[in-house]
Amino acid sequence: MRLWANLIGLLAGAVLLAGPHVQGEGLRRLPPPAEPGTAVTEAEVATPPAGEPPPLAPTAAPAVRLAAYTPGPAEPGAFSFAPCGDAPFCVPAPAYEVGAEFNRGLFIRSTDLQARPFALYAGGRVQLRYVGFTRVVEAWTDNAGVTRTVRNRNQFDVERARLNLSGTAVSPNLRYLFIFDADGDGGSLVDGLAFHFTYEVNRALRLRLGRWKAAAHREWLLSSRYSRMVDRSLATEFFRVGFTDGLWLLGDFNALGVDGWHYEASLTNGLRTSSRDSVNLDDNLGAAVTLRCDPLGPYGPGVVDYAGNTSPVVRLGASFAYDKSDDRSDAGVAFGLGDDGFLRLSDGTRLADPGALAPGLTLLGDRVLLAAVDAGIKYRGWSASCEVFWRSIQDLTADGPLPIGKINDTGYHIEVGRFLIAKRLDVNARVSQVTGPQGDSLAYAAGFNVYWGDGRDDRVNKFAFDVTRVQRSAINSTQADIFAGDDGVLFRAQTQIGF
Repeated sequence: MRLWANLIGLLAGAVLLAGPHVQGEGLRRLPPPAEPGTAVTEAEVATPPAGEPPPLAPTAAPAVRLAAYTPGPAEPGAFSFAPCGDAPFCVPAPAYEVGAEFNRGLFIRSTDLQARPFALYAGGRVQLRYVGFTRVVEAWTDNAGVTRTVRNRNQFDVERARLNLSGTAVSPNLRYLFIFDADGDGGSLVDGLAFHFTYEVNRALRLRLGRWKAAAHREWLLSSRYSRMVDRSLATEFFRVGFTDGLWLLGDFNALGVDGWHYEASLTNGLRTSSRDSVNLDDNLGAAVTLRCDPLGPYGPGVVDYAGNTSPVVRLGASFAYDKSDDRSDAGVAFGLGDDGFLRLSDGTRLADPGALAPGLTLLGDRVLLAAVDAGIKYRGWSASCEVFWRSIQDLTADGPLPIGKINDTGYHIEVGRFLIAKRLDVNARVSQVTGPQGDSLAYAAGFNVYWGDGRDDRVNKFAFDVTRVQRSAINSTQADIFAGDDGVLFRAQTQIGF
């Protein structure tokens, strides 16, 4: 019995000390925690609030001093705890905290990111899309003389289902990112889409290692979560580079006293090699660089004027890229294996297909030069953006003499939009074209977005709808749901959810 009495006494003492967490008749309750940055005094703890029952014991319990805290300098929302001083009892400072932040996801992170620089954020995004396509032609014939069927489509698709893991490790200046991607037309497979570590020397210089986007083309570098329409333009899909492995240098010139300038450069295995095995790579590297300038102030994420800027903001930019592919037939590797298949003629013919450039001949090697300039403006809910592309494919070699030595293609997209209801509803239009020796490809579209988030600068959670008239498609893109030779009307409706 004495043992049980002692246990009951210990429990009662614990309840008294845990006063702020326990409420009930006959139990002493401490006042609520102080405001951030304010220590609780002994007098405040020892004096019961008005109207509360007196303590169970005739003598006051020992004072409990809560440790003061202030916002940490390394991360928004992180906390560092002040020493407890000479308090007889102290609430210990936790080493890690768990929670959630909008648009960054769930997190577990150190409460002192300078002393213990470890943090993990887990976020995700899903795009559920409906696609309908009504053809106006039944077939098309490519430059190699192959006739292919143009198909009507009526289907649902999970276009992007992504899990993002990001944070800091080892050093407060070392950040990491892992993106895992799945979609309905990807054979139910999950890919390691991107993964890299970035070390920030200062604002002007960051070094990145891993797999990421080759540094060219503005709309391509913009996350698909911020697209004006359901997906990227026809011209961007035709000319764009892709994911690849290598090195990046990037930064802002603000640290050098030049405001509004950002650069990014990459030296990689190629311009679009993420799905290729090492044996399929030659001994050439691809290079790309992009520059952008916001001369009138921060342009902000995305291309629509979600923020409703009361004075104009402008973005100007330019991109350049270079790649070379050598004959790999001696290793039993055909040209165009893997992501090299992104090179197409302006009528949609894949450059690597037999007969694409001349009957009976297959391409073995080439050199690709890419350039683009872009501009955008936002003002009072209105926005407009454009990008102009130029590409030259040179040093063409095949398993026989070719009638041409190079191929030059050009293209553009122009977009305009306006918010009808601030941060809730906008309408948009776009025209995009690719021009080359094999003919022109054109797409013009109109659509709208309904932003259904809670208004905390939520540009991600939205419903989008657009209608696109496609004429003689030069691209083959599962992301845009436009395929080579398409000629007809495309309907897309998409719900995007992200956290």
